[in-house]
Amino acid sequence: MNKRRHTLKTALAVCAMGAIGSAAAVFPATVLADKWPERPVHIVVPFAPGGSNDVIARRLAESLRQSTGQAYIVENKPGAGSVVGAGHVAKSDPDGYTILFVSGSLATSAGAQKTPYDTKTAFEPITTVAEAPFVLLTREGFPAKTVPELIEYARANPGKVNYGTAGLGDNAQLMTELLSRETGVTMQGIAYKGISPAQIDLIAGRIDILFTTIASIKGTPADSLPKIAFTGATRDPDYPDIPTVKEQTGLDYVVNVWWGTFGPAGMDRTARDTLNTEIRKAVATPEFTQFLATLGSRPATSTPDELRELLAKDVDRWTETATAIGIRPQ
Repeated sequence: MNKRRHTLKTALAVCAMGAIGSAAAVFPATVLADKWPERPVHIVVPFAPGGSNDVIARRLAESLRQSTGQAYIVENKPGAGSVVGAGHVAKSDPDGYTILFVSGSLATSAGAQKTPYDTKTAFEPITTVAEAPFVLLTREGFPAKTVPELIEYARANPGKVNYGTAGLGDNAQLMTELLSRETGVTMQGIAYKGISPAQIDLIAGRIDILFTTIASIKGTPADSLPKIAFTGATRDPDYPDIPTVKEQTGLDYVVNVWWGTFGPAGMDRTARDTLNTEIRKAVATPEFTQFLATLGSRPATSTPDELRELLAKDVDRWTETATAIGIRPQ
């Protein structure tokens, strides 16, 4: 009796294994595997709360929560111009549950300092989210009202035009120095502990010019300062009367700030592709587009390969600029 029972159990086990094998043949392994995400996803913002990176990331997290039914938790890890937070993500498990939301400062940081990771290879690009041009402001009463006039004035007064930066190797410094190099003039950088103090000194007339974003000046007294140029390829639709740097000078000078998402190198492809799809859907909604407009930015999504190419191009550009002006550690 025991022998017959053992034989029956063996037969049932074989049948069960056969059924599983048949199911595997009909349903791909990706279907049988657990669906991503099955637990909260952590979005690391490498800046303090309140800035554009943080604000956009939190809005995106809420949109993704609504579309996927899973929690997306924003974590601020500021320090060293995005290097601290980016380094945390670079060392994280590439399972798709820790991702980076960062602006183009990921590239400027790589250009201006030695990072504990190779920016071009330490991350798996997911998609860009948004972009915006920078705006060139001057203090009230500054004699130059256009970029050509600024260049002429700086050429006639070497080193006497002061510009503000948010710290060594930040966007404002590298952008101004790039313009200086391409026009053959010399301007003096003044470093601050953030872009807001620089804007305050521009309002007070203690510095002459500043590259910043519309998002950073909206709702502040700096918004009333003279705007002499935008840095996009075309005029900003919200400021159609203000020409671009390229338009005024004929130089191929186009610099936009972009925001994008990255995972660690080797990130799970299912997670990456799902995020790419969900983020692009969220950004394409009228609500998200309108939200970005309040920050002076616009939707701009991409494929992972397009973001990889953008990052590499910017790293090369800012590394070359930082090296030329002697601020990159060797």
